[in-house]
Amino acid sequence: MPLSSESIAGLVAAVGRDLSAVVEVDSWTPTVQGAVGHVLGVRGADGSLYVLKAYGTRGSRRAATEVLALHLLGAVAEIPVPRVLLQGELAGSEPLFYVLMTRLGGVRWADRRTSMDAQQSLALHRGVGQLLCRMHVLSRAHFGDLSRAQFGDLLHDGPRWPTAWARIDARCDQLVGQHLHAGGPVELGHRVRRLVNDHRDALGSCVRPVLCHNDFIDGNLLVATTGEPRLCGVVDLERASWDDPLADLARTKLHARYHDPAAAEVLVEAYGVHSDDEHHRVAVHEVLHAMDERTWIQSDRPTGWKQSIAALDAFLMSST
Repeated sequence: MPLSSESIAGLVAAVGRDLSAVVEVDSWTPTVQGAVGHVLGVRGADGSLYVLKAYGTRGSRRAATEVLALHLLGAVAEIPVPRVLLQGELAGSEPLFYVLMTRLGGVRWADRRTSMDAQQSLALHRGVGQLLCRMHVLSRAHFGDLSRAQFGDLLHDGPRWPTAWARIDARCDQLVGQHLHAGGPVELGHRVRRLVNDHRDALGSCVRPVLCHNDFIDGNLLVATTGEPRLCGVVDLERASWDDPLADLARTKLHARYHDPAAAEVLVEAYGVHSDDEHHRVAVHEVLHAMDERTWIQSDRPTGWKQSIAALDAFLMSST
């Protein structure tokens, strides 16, 4: 979501007014801009470093979700996340929503991946699994909210489901429908639906939704710039929700599988998946994430899309 120079100037001016301090855009910028928001580096007159994230004209819910998720994770000391300093809306013919956060050190895991040796990669995947498990301790029980243990949107007015099975049943219907609408193979849609139905009991065994990142991958995890690639930050929580923690793990595993299948298994082991039901839950959620990605690739057709579709089809056929 690129921003015009006028929008950037307006955002920086709005932040300066809110902080009652002079701020300016500095030379820092992420190596990749996300599809949801545009991120700028901002520096205060006292040298303080910030991240200014704009969510677009229809991004109020994304902004509110990220702010809430960061606030909730602030209660988990082991999770290194930015601290929200302010949020606002830049008025205009099309309002622009923004959040100012502290800037964490490090670089994206994706930017250090090629410089890591095999042992460093395995160690980092192990650390990612352990960190995700620690994040998943956060449920409504931590806030005394035991009466609304529902799955779904983080915001109170968003869609919710009473059980894990109701949540995944609805998601499967949605994903299969989108798959077919995009022209995906009919038989593959049927196979995925049967897989979900066949594992209903395992999928329904999750009784406690936790705070899930839903994009806990190498583009949203920060590691030390030099030396051993230790984890030092978790960012981009605009997709966070209350959900099955193993659905969150499955997305991370699917992404890791593309780069290092052996490391993907280390990730799951480090997280602590033990029972047959848990392994089935991870496997089915991974299939659903793969179908979701297949539909996106077939619809948007990025560079190399045919090869990506072929790889996803091979995985989906072997897993269903």
